[in-house]
Amino acid sequence: MCKIHERILRMNIGKRLKQIIIAGLCVLLIGGGVSAVLLRTQIGEVVATAQKWERHKENRGEQFGEKFNPWFEYDDVGEYDNIDDIEDFVQLSKPPLAAKVSLGITGLFGMLLAIAYWILVAAWLYQKAIQADMNGLLWFLLGIGGNFGTVVVFLVVRSILRVKCPSCGKWQKESTFCKVCGSSISHVCPDCGQMCRNTDKYCGSCGRKLEDQK
Repeated sequence: MCKIHERILRMNIGKRLKQIIIAGLCVLLIGGGVSAVLLRTQIGEVVATAQKWERHKENRGEQFGEKFNPWFEYDDVGEYDNIDDIEDFVQLSKPPLAAKVSLGITGLFGMLLAIAYWILVAAWLYQKAIQADMNGLLWFLLGIGGNFGTVVVFLVVRSILRVKCPSCGKWQKESTFCKVCGSSISHVCPDCGQMCRNTDKYCGSCGRKLEDQK
């Protein structure tokens, strides 16, 4: 467990996420392109069927007006009858085995990349939570469940519960000096004793101007 902890803290998660995104685009372009080539016959049949359907609607619409339901024909008695079976209208040949294999492999790699992305987001939450002295395991589990939504919640919570050092960018519990670089983060209001951030111009408790404290 300690090894996993250390490995996550040392990991460049931003770089890993970029690699996953690039790999996902490659899988989509290559796998999708190969599948499209293998399914060119079926794609052509779908396009032809769509064109045939549009012509059918136009022809029947001209006869029966705008309220005509194109899936029905108007008989001599004045009622609608079903047209020929839909399977006769939409005729598509079965895709070749190679196309099925290509789609399956593309889907498999896409699913694996999606899982890797999901886990990396949770790992990023764990890493940032530990660095900000927060409960890393809790945020990791929340990340597994909520993913990007949890990231938004984490950023909001961190900004409320922690302060960011203006010098090194380290998020930490509110204190006078940064634990990493030693820079001044906050100071005490001389009038009311309220802890104020180093970037505050006025005390949030009594309104004392703090510019002369910097």
